[in-house]
Amino acid sequence: MTMPRRLTLILAGSVLLAGVQLPAQAPQQQAQTAMELLEKATEAKAVGDHAGALEFYNQAAALLAEDPAGQDGLGLVVRADLQRDIARASHAAGTCDPCAALAKGRAYLDQARRVPSADGDMNVGPIADDMEQQLESEGRRMRCVQPGPPADMGKPDAALAGHYYLSGVMETGSELLLKADGRFEWYISYGAVDQVAKGRWGRTGQTVTLAADLPAGDAPLLRVDQAFPWDEAAERGLRNAQRAREAEAIAERCPWTIGAAASPPLILPEDRPAPGPAEQARAAEAKRIAETARDEASRATAKGAAAGASEADRTAAEAAMVAWYEAHYEMEQAYRTAAAPLPDIGAPVMPTECQAAPVDAAADAPIPPSQWRRGVGVVVGDPAREMRLSRVSVTFVFSDGYREAAETSRGGWAFVSRRSGAAVEQLVLTLPDGSRRSAPLPIKPLAEGVQAVAVDTQQLVAPPFEVMRLQVQGRDLIPENMGRGRYSRN
Repeated sequence: MTMPRRLTLILAGSVLLAGVQLPAQAPQQQAQTAMELLEKATEAKAVGDHAGALEFYNQAAALLAEDPAGQDGLGLVVRADLQRDIARASHAAGTCDPCAALAKGRAYLDQARRVPSADGDMNVGPIADDMEQQLESEGRRMRCVQPGPPADMGKPDAALAGHYYLSGVMETGSELLLKADGRFEWYISYGAVDQVAKGRWGRTGQTVTLAADLPAGDAPLLRVDQAFPWDEAAERGLRNAQRAREAEAIAERCPWTIGAAASPPLILPEDRPAPGPAEQARAAEAKRIAETARDEASRATAKGAAAGASEADRTAAEAAMVAWYEAHYEMEQAYRTAAAPLPDIGAPVMPTECQAAPVDAAADAPIPPSQWRRGVGVVVGDPAREMRLSRVSVTFVFSDGYREAAETSRGGWAFVSRRSGAAVEQLVLTLPDGSRRSAPLPIKPLAEGVQAVAVDTQQLVAPPFEVMRLQVQGRDLIPENMGRGRYSRN
């Protein structure tokens, strides 16, 4: 059976969200517009804009739902596939419930099996069955369906309760705690990888079964937590963030300020003859060349940092700084060879645009509230695991429409300066994991202070296992699929 072109095209990039009202169009025009919207959604996904993709998918879905040609068995399978993509996009964006989309997709498949295909001789049953398997797979991945304990799990055995340690597996540490109340805790470490799991356990015959707890399918990945008033710690964080952004701006504007790697000193033989007039003359000439390079670098960098500087000016500034570093190094070696003290000729004068503000010598001293700059901050972390998340992109959306982006530091902090007459009403967070999941979070208007955002990090990593089985061997437990490893009580 050859799959119709319409189905092939739609399956290639389809996602569906319900609820957008669009003007009525002719069926042919509807299909064309829907395909254009799907292409835009695909482009948005490619750059990590999942929220933007959802908007396009929503519009496309509304059009396809109005297409009379899409109400037969095959069309309903296509719409089920669109629901699968909705779930994927919703899960990536973190803004909608992916499980609802998967449930809607299964409803479309049930309907498709009862509605004949417009082609008459086409049996949509196999296509619907394959699509249902894909929906079920996505449901397991997104934790839409929480698997119950295995039927053969059995009950906890008090005789096995205790603390076990893994042996027999090289460069791997692992512990297993079986509690008398039927709960377990498991930990493993190998290389740079650490994994943990908790859940229920039971015994049937000579088999112990561990069933890990999985994150709830309806649990939000990101949620707004408490808001805190501005304090001295927040003030220090704001100032550190401002200095970091200033340094980044200077490095971008004046890349020649980064400097050059120090060259190793010239190694002179111990039995070399005493330096004479020739060495002294070479040292003096090297000094003159270095002074010239210094002055040229001062002129070139001033021109390269000026407003309206061309790319040629910036390239010339970088070349002049390289020439200065090389000339200064040659001067150092020449004076070393001449056994003469190195003269202090200074360094190129950097333009104001390339100079960072001086750091207060008393940076650790208390900052009185009268000197606070004040602003709006966010702290991102997982309270359940006592973790803070760095490299999270945060966009602060103000009530006057202004948007400012920042990135969380190692402590999970991100800051922006406050705006007169405006408050932050929304935070848009993008996580640094491979999925680049993004979500807008409305907050109570915050003109000054720190907003905490909680992340359920358990949803970001696949669980180490859902079910693990171990064989009872004397006082030890032998795990399946772990070679010669065994868990022994202490």
